[in-house]
Amino acid sequence: MLANLPFLISANSVGVIGLCFFLASSVIFMIPTFATRGRAQAGWFFVGSFLLLVEAAIIVTLVVLTSRGDIWS
Repeated sequence: MLANLPFLISANSVGVIGLCFFLASSVIFMIPTFATRGRAQAGWFFVGSFLLLVEAAIIVTLVVLTSRGDIWS
């Protein structure tokens, strides 16, 4: 199936697609932070930030593995 999608082969393409996902999910994950006040806001900020950190680590790992040729090549 990946042979039919040549634009997903390069690490640059994976990075740009990952950046789009990261920006969209950062808005979605931070909506509860802006909707609350006080300790609840701090809690939601911690949860959203942790989820974004995990997502960023996964995206960076995929880009590195793609650039090394370990996956999708």
